Amino acid sequence: MFVFETDSHLTECRVFTSTSFQGVLNNFFREGADDPTPADMFVSGTIPAGSGLSSSAAMVVASTLSFLAANGKLDGITKGKLVEIAVANEKRVGVNSGG
Repeated sequence: MFVFETDSHLTECRVFTSTSFQGVLNNFFREGADDPTPADMFVSGTIPAGSGLSSSAAMVVASTLSFLAANGKLDGITKGKLVEIAVANEKRVGVNSGG
């Protein structure tokens, strides 16, 4: 299992993208056997963090999809599987999301 250090008190985009990357690694790669494609991501938006508008859920879903696409892992991904991964990713940083 891949483990990233995340600070559950931060609500910055980088925390949610890091946990999304960890979720993709843990679900689609075997440690020591597969090498993920490195990715740089630029995020821009105007929704204030912590505003109750599901900005964290949107960030997690978008970054999870981005990492899956960058690594050619979109085949067979259902909406249900994406929600399952995204909810687990948000919970990893302390956000109690229902997806």
